[in-house]
Amino acid sequence: MLRPATLIILLALPLAMGLPARADEVAKACVRATEAQASITACTALLAEDPKNVVALNHRGNGYRVAGNIEAAIKDHSEAIRLAPDFAVAFNSRCLDYTLKGDYAAAIADCSQAIALNPKYAAAFFGRGIAKARKGDYEGAVADHTSAIGFNARYAKAYNGRAWAHFKAGRRAEAMADVSKALELSPDDAAALDTRGHIHEAMGKKPEAIADYRKALAKEPGLAEAQEGLKRLKAKP
Repeated sequence: MLRPATLIILLALPLAMGLPARADEVAKACVRATEAQASITACTALLAEDPKNVVALNHRGNGYRVAGNIEAAIKDHSEAIRLAPDFAVAFNSRCLDYTLKGDYAAAIADCSQAIALNPKYAAAFFGRGIAKARKGDYEGAVADHTSAIGFNARYAKAYNGRAWAHFKAGRRAEAMADVSKALELSPDDAAALDTRGHIHEAMGKKPEAIADYRKALAKEPGLAEAQEGLKRLKAKP
C-alpha cells in the first residue's frame, strides 16, 4: 500500500540550477531516474561533486528505500535534514523509511515535522496516515488521509489509505466507497485492487475477492498481500 508519489518535476529545477553542463546532466539523471539503482548511481556521482546537495541526498535515499536498503535510506535522509533542517521533503522521506522499518513513532514524528514546515503537504498527511494505520490508530489514519484528500482531491493513494483504515476499523461500506474512488482515479493501482479484494473477502464475496487479488498480482506480481489472499481462498494465482 505504501507507494507515495515523488515530486520529480518540482525537484528537478533546484537540483540542476547553476551547475556546469556535465553536472547538469548528472543532476537530471539523479532526479529523473525511474529505476532505483540508476537513481542511486546518478545521485552518488552528483554527490561526489557536490556533497551538500540535499535534493540529491533525498533522491538517493529514496532509491535506497526502493532497493530495500532502509538503513542507507535513513542515513541519506538524516544527512539532508542535518544540512537543511527546514527541508520538509526529507522529513517526509524519512517518515516513509521509518514506516517500512516498523518504527511508527519515529515515522509519525517525522511526518508531523514535515507538516509543521508545510501545513498543506498532502503527501506528509498521507505518510503519517499510513504509519498511524500500521500502529493501529485507525481513526487518526482516517483523519490524516482526509486531510491529504482535502489538499488534493485526486489523491488516489490517500483514498486507498483511508479505505484500508476504514476496513481495519470494521467500516466496510465506507471502505468500499473510498477504494472505489481510488480505483476510479487510478484503475491499475495494485494496492487498491488488493484493498478491494480484502473487503470483498470480508463480505463473503469469494469470486470477487479472487478476481481482485488476481488483478492486483497482474499489475504487481510480487504483492505479498494479494498472494496471501489467494492462498486463504485456496485459489490459484
